[in-house]
Amino acid sequence: MNKRKTPPNGSLLKLGTEIYTMLNPLGEGAFGEVLLIVPVAKPDVACALKRIPNDADPGVLKNFRKEFLLQKRISNENDGHENVIRVMGARTDHEWHNLVLEYANGGELFDKIEPDVGMPPACAQFFFRQLITGLQACHAKDVVHRDIKPENLLLTANNVLKISDFGMATLFRAEGTERMLSLSCGTIPYAAPEVIRGGKYRGPPIDVWSAGVVLITMLTGELPWERASDASMSYLCWLDNSNLDENPWKKIDVRGLFLLRKMLTDNTEKRATIGQIKQDPWFCHSYGRLETSSGRPLKRRLRGNENDENSPNIACTQQVEMATAAKRRHMDSSSITPNEKSVSLLERQNASFSQPTYADDLLLTQHIDLSQNNTNLMQRMVCRMTRFCVNLNVSTARHKVAIASEHSGFSVRQMEPSRLLVAYREVSMMVNLYTMGDGVESARVMIDFRRSRGDGIQFKKMFIEVRNRMHDFICPDGNDWLTDAGFMPTNPKFVNAPAETVSISHIEAI
Repeated sequence: MNKRKTPPNGSLLKLGTEIYTMLNPLGEGAFGEVLLIVPVAKPDVACALKRIPNDADPGVLKNFRKEFLLQKRISNENDGHENVIRVMGARTDHEWHNLVLEYANGGELFDKIEPDVGMPPACAQFFFRQLITGLQACHAKDVVHRDIKPENLLLTANNVLKISDFGMATLFRAEGTERMLSLSCGTIPYAAPEVIRGGKYRGPPIDVWSAGVVLITMLTGELPWERASDASMSYLCWLDNSNLDENPWKKIDVRGLFLLRKMLTDNTEKRATIGQIKQDPWFCHSYGRLETSSGRPLKRRLRGNENDENSPNIACTQQVEMATAAKRRHMDSSSITPNEKSVSLLERQNASFSQPTYADDLLLTQHIDLSQNNTNLMQRMVCRMTRFCVNLNVSTARHKVAIASEHSGFSVRQMEPSRLLVAYREVSMMVNLYTMGDGVESARVMIDFRRSRGDGIQFKKMFIEVRNRMHDFICPDGNDWLTDAGFMPTNPKFVNAPAETVSISHIEAI
């Protein structure tokens, strides 16, 4: 396959009857790329264009078409489901296979998870309910995702969760008859034990298992084990019910542990179904009422057509509230490696570069002039907590970041004058530096960290380590400005959360 040159920023693209303006690449995989595109007729609407060349490997083309058809299957009725990222369409021209997807700026779920802490139970419940509802929609269309993890769960600016990245998905049922699956795929810490063991397995139970691990990470900020197999003592202790007084379990209330026992059992016949999860006491219990900054319940606003003065003005490809953050597929060394299976997981991963959340590369220049009041630019910037401001120039800030990273035991490589690649073992992160201000005297540098490869929680720990070493240079007013501008996420607020009264001794009955 010949390497194709990315079109310049501002080039026009015709897909069917629609003409789009193409912007800089959002991400690049082994066989294609992802661009942010904006319809010429609707310049406030943003979409993600995922494409691969026509002369790509036949297996790559097959997987690309399969991913489109599976997402189209879910999107077909009533413009899809609000908790699943929507496919807008596909076109093939003389050079490319093109796939148009939803795009928005809410970031990934793991941006909300504080390492070793997680998030409040009310927040976790709010997102978990949406995840289960989205999985129910997928399974109702006979689609099993097979790679549920926080990095594949995207959020809109109004905290609507979207399941994304169907590169490992497949049909588990045809004409009403369920079939057994056999491909070992997914990301190891979130993968069900039957997937890790190899052999045949049912589809829906593995998504339930992964959702259970996601719930643990939300509630505790930790992964419960490296893998669900006999090689993990943490996993074996969970099966034996012998480590509930240790982390992460002691951070979870009894209702939560009851639910996790049902979801994370190695007996697939006893593992909870989606319907049973939705009837579980933890799922139904009220941990608090979610409110917007204006004091109105968020759920009501999501269901209606109200416009919130605090919501972004940028339209999405569906509704304002339905805009989704896009996600770039990454090669994660924690993903299950190919074995003797006939289909190579590595090939599937390379083919599955999905929409990225990293619009910052496209929408931020090295200098952002705040006096321009460029609201479209600000609203398309992905909201992420892994950034801070310093009162240093770019050169000095880059030097300080490099020193802080090296003192933390990380390797550092300068990619460009305002960009560093920082890595530690299987995790790497890209560090971008941007001058932000409305004048020379008030100029400050925003240092933005984004996960390039590896586990999201480990990436967050790396970021915290570097941030702590940069403490003396961080300007609090700059960070307040980032939050006020919507560049840093805040967890939804809940009120009237009732006190938990269930006794821990009840867990012994599980």
